[in-house]
Amino acid sequence: MFMSDAASPLLAGMTRLKSYVRKRMRDPEGVEDVVQETLARVMEQERRQAIEQPLAYAFRVADSVIVSDLRKHRRAGSPTGRQADAHPLELDPLELVCDMPLADEVLDYRERFARFEAALARLTPMRRTVFRMRHIDGQSRQDIAEELGLGLEAVKKHLVRAMADLALALESDLETAAED
Repeated sequence: MFMSDAASPLLAGMTRLKSYVRKRMRDPEGVEDVVQETLARVMEQERRQAIEQPLAYAFRVADSVIVSDLRKHRRAGSPTGRQADAHPLELDPLELVCDMPLADEVLDYRERFARFEAALARLTPMRRTVFRMRHIDGQSRQDIAEELGLGLEAVKKHLVRAMADLALALESDLETAAED
């Protein structure tokens, strides 16, 4: 019998896949049907092209199977698509919302981070060091002063000036954020 590259990870993750589907459905008897349809779709796709992470792909396919079944059930229920009784696959729309940021948000973040890094690199070495120790490493002002051999007021001065320099350098980002 032929076993695709996807079969082994899918079999190893079968319990997780069933649990994932069960949490999204109100009908425990429909879980096996959804899982079976999911596996069939994943295996069919594997015949067309290699799937890097078959189990992760199966989770997305399972969502698609559940939503597809829900839509079919709603259309079959009445001419308007409404039904008096709830379908066992009734979903909370928020359950299918992906927590990952959209591609344009990732790109925007990367661009803003690159501008921040460039602005940080333009600070004087001591100001940059003090800023990193306080805001990136989370050290106290007192610890920074002791480690660098500075007075507490000098550390505060470097932090205030670093923030002012960064704010000025990133002014366009701040204006854009205020407009949104």
